[in-house]
Amino acid sequence: MAKSVFVRRPHGTTAEQAQAKLADLSNALESRYGISISLTGGNATVKGRGVKGSATVDDTNVTIDLKLGMPASLVAGKIEQGVHKAIDEHFSA
Repeated sequence: MAKSVFVRRPHGTTAEQAQAKLADLSNALESRYGISISLTGGNATVKGRGVKGSATVDDTNVTIDLKLGMPASLVAGKIEQGVHKAIDEHFSA
């Protein structure tokens, strides 16, 4: 059965700074995992082998919502840990 990973965390910056950090995060994930991320302002569309979803930033939060295909669902816990780690790396002060 397919699973989802949903993470919403405060970013502690302005919306403009958070958008720049989302762009940095997107570039890192593309190079590290080979997934396709399309950015439009504070929104990103995520597509890759076994994963699709979105990432958004607003005035206070960064939100990542991923739908995992069957193979990726088997390692959903590791993917969620990776999302938390990536947010920590890119959105910490």
